[in-house]
Amino acid sequence: MIRRKYFFTVLTLFCYALSPAYAQENIKIVSQDTLSRSMKDLLNESASRVFHDPDPPRFVMMDNKEKFLFGMGGYVSCLAYYDGTGFLSRDMINASIPMSRSTLRSDRFSMDASGSRLFFKLLGDTRYGKVHAYIEAGFTGSGNAFSLKHAYVEIRGLLIGQTWSNIMDLDASPATVDGEGPCGLNGLRQPQIRYEWEWTNGWQTSVSLEDPDVTMLEVTMLQASGDVTVMGQRFPDLIGSVRYKGKNWHLRLAGVIRFMDKQKGYGGAFSGHYDITEKDVFRFQATCGAGIGHYIQDLSGVGYDVYLKPDMSFGRVGALGWYGAYEHHWTPGCFSGAVYSQVHVKAYENAPGFFYRTTHYAGINTFWQLFKYGQAGLEVLYGDRVNHNRERGYAWRLNCLLRYNF
Repeated sequence: MIRRKYFFTVLTLFCYALSPAYAQENIKIVSQDTLSRSMKDLLNESASRVFHDPDPPRFVMMDNKEKFLFGMGGYVSCLAYYDGTGFLSRDMINASIPMSRSTLRSDRFSMDASGSRLFFKLLGDTRYGKVHAYIEAGFTGSGNAFSLKHAYVEIRGLLIGQTWSNIMDLDASPATVDGEGPCGLNGLRQPQIRYEWEWTNGWQTSVSLEDPDVTMLEVTMLQASGDVTVMGQRFPDLIGSVRYKGKNWHLRLAGVIRFMDKQKGYGGAFSGHYDITEKDVFRFQATCGAGIGHYIQDLSGVGYDVYLKPDMSFGRVGALGWYGAYEHHWTPGCFSGAVYSQVHVKAYENAPGFFYRTTHYAGINTFWQLFKYGQAGLEVLYGDRVNHNRERGYAWRLNCLLRYNF
């Protein structure tokens, strides 16, 4: 009875807060164009630099003292693609490329809108500092189910929740129509606790404790599409990073330690960008280590962290992933890019023939800003996979993207 009474009390207060009389007195709805310079800066600073993350909201609600801002936004995205090998994946996931072309598969055309996003953002100025709360979801779950992308709160450098891993360099992330991105990218969202320090003269450091996810291939399987075992880990992954920003470039170094069963996984990532001219940009990233397949895009969650030795102990799988990307801006509303990426996995002794050896990913794309909130993109992609037994499979496709931000 007490719980029910408490629930209805909270519900009544919430409905009152949304009532026209209360809203007229305490809340105002404004467009982004009419915000003050300081609020615009706060909104833009909180926006992600990753291409597939949404832009700041077009319309926001503010209190009359302009200390808190709440916005809802996202984008509608429609992807059309033609695959020359009948590859059934929406995104170019090199690890899933079949080794041989079945007579049941052929060239195919498909359309997909599950890449659309929706988000809620709260920005505020409190006595404890600036607060940023954010929730974002898409429709990439099974059967276009709602799937969580980001959910975190951040205040004075302390972040708690789910967002991009601390090992990822957001400013080095390339723009691709393909939602997966380069096979050697370390683009990973996961729950974490992170603290970030902003120093003088362009230096920035951060440290985080992140949700561990260790996977292993079933060594008894006879083909690459066999089962993957999820392993337990007693402690979170520890990740630290240091970044330096120059006038037209930046470099970032990150390291990870994983506390796996009776041993540690370890690795590092080196990344950066350089503005060659006002219209030309180069971005790169390399990630390598042992037992860190989880932190390489193509290997995450598919069993390339550890393997089972004959004495029933676990060994770490060594891996390297990297990419380089070039971008040229023709006009303020049009740019083209090229990206090339590789992943290499070190096979252990007596590894099965289907064991992942190396993959290649290459793409060329162009994006146009059709109007203020509309964007289009065209892309040509090629990917291949080579197994430990030298067996090879490949895929190529044409991607077309239409996106409307709101």
